[in-house]
Amino acid sequence: MDACVKRKVDFIIISGDLFDSPIPDMALANRAVRKLREVRNQGIPLYAVYGSHDFSPTQTSIVDLLESSDLFKKVTRGKITQGKLQLEFEVDEQTGAKICGISGRRLGIDKEYYTILDRQALETEAGFKIFAFHGALSEYKPRYIAEADSTPISTLPKSFDYYAGGHIHEKMHDDTHGYNIVYPGTLFGADYRDLETSAKGEERGFYIVQFSTKVERIDLIPISVCGYELLEYDATDKNASNVQEDLLQMARQEKSLQGKLVLLKVSGQMSGGKTADIDFQQIKKLLKDEGAIEIQLNYHKLTSKQYVAIHIASAGEEAQKIEERLFKEHIGTVKVEDLKLKSDAGIALSKEILSILKQARKENETKGSYESRVIANATTTLGLQEAFK
Repeated sequence: MDACVKRKVDFIIISGDLFDSPIPDMALANRAVRKLREVRNQGIPLYAVYGSHDFSPTQTSIVDLLESSDLFKKVTRGKITQGKLQLEFEVDEQTGAKICGISGRRLGIDKEYYTILDRQALETEAGFKIFAFHGALSEYKPRYIAEADSTPISTLPKSFDYYAGGHIHEKMHDDTHGYNIVYPGTLFGADYRDLETSAKGEERGFYIVQFSTKVERIDLIPISVCGYELLEYDATDKNASNVQEDLLQMARQEKSLQGKLVLLKVSGQMSGGKTADIDFQQIKKLLKDEGAIEIQLNYHKLTSKQYVAIHIASAGEEAQKIEERLFKEHIGTVKVEDLKLKSDAGIALSKEILSILKQARKENETKGSYESRVIANATTTLGLQEAFK
């Protein structure tokens, strides 16, 4: 936001997932609101669509509150007439750019909007047009989310000058398919994989687009959130006690961790002991004492010969992939009347429910409020609102 103010941009587009939750930590939300207010006070309008994280089907989202406070405008307004979704353009006063879009939804529900979209009205509209969307396009889907929901690029309306994409965590700009598509990627990271990619040198940032009657230039503006330190350790053929001592020694030898986020990745098959014998909390404390601002652990690929018989045969899979594989292996054994739930639809629904049940209790949230929020999200996802009234 500061970089945009410094460069005196005409407007800003946020293509979803400004927050990781529809009701985020209020201290964080307060900081964000203050910064957004600074931008608006500089005369820079902001336009937004929901992301799959900051959309809520059961309650008012932080995005709704920010729009009600006139901090930005959602560009997803429209109406369904005779089975067709007719989107309304938001016209930027200063530039005349016409902006509309479709928000992201969990479980690929947003796909339905594209199937009923009135394309002709959008494609024949004159002027400089921007389409904002939040979702994966099949042609640009990274391998690590190969099985995630996506839609082909042909579902997007044609003849727009610029397509502002969100959801994919890797930056990308491509126009080889006749669509000027841009994904800025994540500025920081939603999981360990994102953070490791940054630690290995992936440049993060956002894009500034120069245009008149057409796009003339697209530039990545690098943003460095913090420094990174990636520490990797191979525990193969070492017992748990050796691994513990080696990791402590590694932490003591690191002398340049001040202000950095440390990623500690431990893998390999130990000759004895179990992973629970390693005191990772002691190692984290030592790294914190050396100046690290935060420590992220990854020991999904750490196993022990002594306990390999009861270990899930993950073949190096990440936790999310293990969960999906287990759902696929066992979905057929579940007794349900709706046979569609024994296929991909059931797997997607299972993953969504698991995601809801994993939600942590927020700071200052009462136990009752937490339970009500989880139940509300779960019943809505399952379509059981009426049963719980």
